[in-house]
Amino acid sequence: MTKPDGPNNFATRLPELAVRALPLVQAVGSVTKTAHRLGVSQSAVSQSIAELEKRLGVKVLRRGAQPVQLTDEGDLIVQYALSVQAAEENALARINDLRQNKGGRVRIGSSGPSASTRLLPDVMKRFSRLYPGIALELREAQDQEIIAALRRGEVDVAVVPGLDGDEEFESIPIACDRLVGIVARDMELPSQMTAEDFQRQPFIMTKGGSEPLVRKWFSRSDTEPRVDHSIQQITSILAVVRSGLACSIIAELALPEHMEGVMALPLDPPAPRSLFLTRLPTTPTNSAVTRFWDFAENEIYQEE
Repeated sequence: MTKPDGPNNFATRLPELAVRALPLVQAVGSVTKTAHRLGVSQSAVSQSIAELEKRLGVKVLRRGAQPVQLTDEGDLIVQYALSVQAAEENALARINDLRQNKGGRVRIGSSGPSASTRLLPDVMKRFSRLYPGIALELREAQDQEIIAALRRGEVDVAVVPGLDGDEEFESIPIACDRLVGIVARDMELPSQMTAEDFQRQPFIMTKGGSEPLVRKWFSRSDTEPRVDHSIQQITSILAVVRSGLACSIIAELALPEHMEGVMALPLDPPAPRSLFLTRLPTTPTNSAVTRFWDFAENEIYQEE
């Protein structure tokens, strides 16, 4: 008998008709009935099975038995055929779900607490109510890390500051934020904080995504920030400020809604910050991502 093809060609070179036929042969015990169910001739099924046996170098049918029975090798082909059929049916069902917006996944990047605590939860909640089958995944990191993840395709969309006008990205303005001074509530300070005001007392430099903007704000006044403490977590910054040990500057949207013992003061000059929902227009996307983008865009512009 002809030597079977090598293992690298096994799956890709099995005769399609034989693979479709063997599960039916096993079920009905007849090549003729199998051919009838498949809508082909009995000779076509027999020839395809014979070709399968030739390529593999094994027998898959016990010929002469009534009803027709499969060999152990034939049983293995049936298991393979059923697994392929199940995978195909699953893929088609998932594609149909995606087409009807019933399934899929959207990976969302956030550049910090402003987006993660104030902007995205409400949008994600409303989206999930409309499309419960679409999974939403949130990943938070600093600005440049999230932008890099967007470029690498590790996130599908991201909320980041200051990318408007960058031709590499497609962006929707999602919120206007600003930097504010954070001081203990019992401190006697002016209604607006200047760079000189911060120089007169210990200062906490945030190690989150706002640090470059804070340093840029100081540079506008030809002043270097007095950095006595470097802290990343906002809750830790607020705790130190509340104790009266230092003051800080943080993005306003990153602050909790209720701050006991702490108050936020505007800066002079002001330090506005725009946040954008962003994606790479050249990146292949699935219908779930497109649906989320369209939903977010519609929600944002409805609120204007």
